Amino acid sequence: MTLYEDLHSSQLFLSLFQLCMTTFGAMAACLGALYYMRRVRLDRPAIGRFNGRDVVILFGFLGILPALYLLLPHWALISLLALTFITALSIGYRPVVSPGLLWLGIGLLIGADLWMGQHMINAVFPWHFVWAENSLVMLLAVIAVANLYIQGGMQLKHVALFAGGLAIYDAIFTLVWPVSSLLLREFVNYPLFPAMGMRIGYDEAIVGLGDLLVYAGFTLAMVKAYGRRLMWLALTLVFVFGAVVPSLSGLVINYLDERADVVIPAQASFGPVALITYLLLRHRYGRERTMKEFLDSDDFVRQAPVPVTEPAVAPEPEVQPAPEPVRT
Repeated sequence: MTLYEDLHSSQLFLSLFQLCMTTFGAMAACLGALYYMRRVRLDRPAIGRFNGRDVVILFGFLGILPALYLLLPHWALISLLALTFITALSIGYRPVVSPGLLWLGIGLLIGADLWMGQHMINAVFPWHFVWAENSLVMLLAVIAVANLYIQGGMQLKHVALFAGGLAIYDAIFTLVWPVSSLLLREFVNYPLFPAMGMRIGYDEAIVGLGDLLVYAGFTLAMVKAYGRRLMWLALTLVFVFGAVVPSLSGLVINYLDERADVVIPAQASFGPVALITYLLLRHRYGRERTMKEFLDSDDFVRQAPVPVTEPAVAPEPEVQPAPEPVRT
């Protein structure tokens, strides 16, 4: 989602600010997730291989998420969000760092987000630090969750269908019934808010967690399915239809009705493109590679084994033969 909040700035500045924020968030999520997938192998989750049914379940969860924000009390909502992100970070970074450093880092990140979200949101200046810390948590979570899904078996067709479904969902609940706009305004100051963002003065730019997951998952699935040669195609589509089009469309909206306070559904432009891209790639290259085929290819960077050096053994001292007795 794209937020435009016009108090003192022109629509051109707000659109460019949103473009910079969305581009940074989307590229950081895609490149970070891709770097992770090419070097770290996640264990297959206990629930088995992801398939189309899991996509429906995920879409259903995102569909009822706004209701959870409205129905749950504050403490229950924050507890649920904290548990969700702790689980995602622990699963994603267990293969990367030792257990002690893992739980220390998670505790510091989540604890800092909870504390800053309660004590540093009453003034404009500290919001820079609040957004920076919250954005770091969201970025690490996106990298972990996107790899969990793609390495767990989710294919490019699943991501494309999910993006297409989100395009319809976002268009209905943003443009027809502006539920997303109301929720964004009501809960943007909550700890662990599911978005990356930044503020300049009273102007704010936000890219939602769901959008970042779609962008990262789309990039990972395309590389896994058809090779690293298509990485730049995925990144270009994310940049153009995930960042440029939804960010700069605020200029057109402002020109038509002179409103700058508009939430633009990013998937409305990216979802259809993701579906069309999948169909074209499927027609040209055939079936998608499995995760095993990806791991066996040159697209996966295998870490060189650490050479085992044997401990140096001190040479045994030579035993000098005893001198023969002198015979007289």
